[in-house]
Amino acid sequence: MSEDRYQLARARALRTFPVPADHEELARLRHAVDDVDRRLTDVVTAGGTRELMLAFSPDVEPANGSLDDRDVRRPASAFRLVTLAACIRHCWPDRSQPLSPGQAARQDDVIATLAPLHDALTPREGIGALGRTSHFLAAVRFLRACGYLAPDEGDGTIRLGPMCALWSERDVTELRSGYDILPGPRKE
Repeated sequence: MSEDRYQLARARALRTFPVPADHEELARLRHAVDDVDRRLTDVVTAGGTRELMLAFSPDVEPANGSLDDRDVRRPASAFRLVTLAACIRHCWPDRSQPLSPGQAARQDDVIATLAPLHDALTPREGIGALGRTSHFLAAVRFLRACGYLAPDEGDGTIRLGPMCALWSERDVTELRSGYDILPGPRKE
């Protein structure tokens, strides 16, 4: 395998990676990325460090599920989508600010926002309190694995992940316009 292919595979596997200190290595990586219609994007992690992430070129639209590509992609469940919406709202308290990197939110607060929605999202009744939150906790783990939420640091918080930093300005504008319907912190 050529060095360029190895670097691209490594970049995809790591999701975010430190900016190479060697300018030659960075130039070689940028060239390899350009050859496959991708781009390197600066991402500020939750810890405030600058890293790079592999993204699609602006003129390339990845498959989004609208062309009946169910054999390629499985649509997200309602639990995962509403969990992501709640995490966005809790980690992005001011829509006039940039979405990424956002701020940390307490996982318990996010789950407390979601628990009342359980009955609307599941046809089963009579599930105990743990059952009312287990789907959302599983969704949080899934969203972390996919990079929409930052990895668990063991501190009981949720942070937006690097995949949110890749959303286009058009996508963030849509989120801003629907900000008030995202499940958010409870009013005191």
